[in-house]
Amino acid sequence: MKTCCQTAILIIVFFAFSCSHKTVKNTPKKVPNSVAIIDNHLDQFFDESEDIDVLNEIESEIIHKDIYFIKATEDRPFHILLSCGMSALPMNVPKDIASSPYAEVMMLLPKEWNLAYESFKDEQNYWPMRIMKELMALPHPNKTWLGFGHTYGHEEDTEFAEGIGFNSVMLAHSMELSADFTEIVLENDKIIDIYTLIPLYKEELEFKKQHSTRELLERFDKFGIEEIVKVGRKNVCL
Repeated sequence: MKTCCQTAILIIVFFAFSCSHKTVKNTPKKVPNSVAIIDNHLDQFFDESEDIDVLNEIESEIIHKDIYFIKATEDRPFHILLSCGMSALPMNVPKDIASSPYAEVMMLLPKEWNLAYESFKDEQNYWPMRIMKELMALPHPNKTWLGFGHTYGHEEDTEFAEGIGFNSVMLAHSMELSADFTEIVLENDKIIDIYTLIPLYKEELEFKKQHSTRELLERFDKFGIEEIVKVGRKNVCL
């Protein structure tokens, strides 16, 4: 895979680009690392011609949190942002819930999205990565779990970035990528589920809480809302 060899530190959030997604990370011994698993999985779908970068966390607590940038191509008009690290440890899934204790998350961004390092100084470009990092840090220290239909956000009226409208995300099954990509089956029969993150407006979040994930997804389908993030898209609950 073709990867970027630019290394820089973003002071605000304390992580940097790695020169290659094959690079061994300077991870503390007690911090589990899922890099090899994600690397091997991506090798099944992408070859050396693909442009893939890694937003590499320098300092870690509990788990090591990276984000892979799988850049858009002519045949795939969206970027895939894939988390790496949350699946290093099992989540605390209730025994009566049929959900894997191992998960990662992803977001699909339009090919026009600026993923250059310098652009991350602008929160309107950076917020998807920030939200992914926050989600990855959530389950293990809080002894909780993430699964289909779960939502995450800041205070109800607080947008992720000024002017974008979204104040939360919902975990869902991907509509763009196949189950072969979104389910990583390991030799010990462990399954890592990869959930897509769909940004929500506050009215959509409230609708989901009052009704169900299924009914909100039906509204998305009715109005042709795609999985690929589109700032300024229609609010299906107005």
